[in-house]
Amino acid sequence: MNTPPAPPLKLPRRITLFAALIRRFYFRRVDVAGAPLSAKPTLFIASHRNGGADGAVYAEALGNVPSLVSVQLLRSPFLRLFIDGIPVVRDTDRARYGIRADAVPSPLAAGIAQIRAGGSLCLYPEGTSEWQPRPQPYHGGMGVMAAKLKAAGADFVVQPLGVFYSKPDGFRSRVSIVAGEAFYPQADGAKALQAEMAAALDRVSVCCADAAAFDAAQSAAWRAAQNGADFGTAFLAAQETACRPDMPSPPPPARTWAKILFAAGCPLPAAAALWAQRRSDGRNNVSFLRVVGGVYGALFQAACWLALLPFSPAAALLWLAAGVAGWYFYPEPPPVPLTEAGGKERPEAA
Repeated sequence: MNTPPAPPLKLPRRITLFAALIRRFYFRRVDVAGAPLSAKPTLFIASHRNGGADGAVYAEALGNVPSLVSVQLLRSPFLRLFIDGIPVVRDTDRARYGIRADAVPSPLAAGIAQIRAGGSLCLYPEGTSEWQPRPQPYHGGMGVMAAKLKAAGADFVVQPLGVFYSKPDGFRSRVSIVAGEAFYPQADGAKALQAEMAAALDRVSVCCADAAAFDAAQSAAWRAAQNGADFGTAFLAAQETACRPDMPSPPPPARTWAKILFAAGCPLPAAAALWAQRRSDGRNNVSFLRVVGGVYGALFQAACWLALLPFSPAAALLWLAAGVAGWYFYPEPPPVPLTEAGGKERPEAA
């Protein structure tokens, strides 16, 4: 008797709910623009700009579609509460964690099985994120996967996704996801398919000539966003025209009082987030570390609030109201220019 194929993998409900909580609390807004998202089995290829935070952000568009995830993130019991997907094990991971070669299925084989079973999959072809004016080199896995899917006669499409952060390391910054048109890849052979898919992803991604071009596009997109335009769409338009605006971006309202109110109302999450970000080695992973630290801090904050509630309900409610008001009115942080030395800057506090 033939064994029926396994159903496609979908992210657990707890993962999508936690991702939604991160998006709503940490970022000011996450918009989705561009072409409609494909309803067919789809190989989504996504730009990678902000480390572990990208997964929660892309879930705004992709819902419960899984992605390939580094086994480093999946080994932590705490992180497994809100991160899941198809594990990727590198040779360095096998040596570091003592993982046998046959202990984890090949991510390439697992991804192909996911698409052939009627599901969708999200790939980050860069493999790693970096806050620079251009994408990191794309790994060849997406071309190989597309070639094998075509050879197997799979009914699928490829759809590129670009993500744009007004400030990747800024609390309450805005984010935009721009979807390109879904397409069935036409090239033959893994190398040609790789080039075809890379070109499609470049068209919806940050892909500037240098840091000066990036700063100009970022500035133009920020000004357009203050007037109601989508930040990512405006960035792509400015990037396409290679604009060099002379007018500086207008700063948002300072609202120092809101920052003070938030710190007073949510002292433990704020302190834990700032402490956790000290482990960051670049702007592209500050937000993820802040979220992890903030979750720990929020658990203790909730315990303190619940402990106070029976003894002084008025004080507990006032404390909670201060945190909510400070979060709601917290000022949107303006973009920060890249440095000419490759885009890495010291993480900022807000």
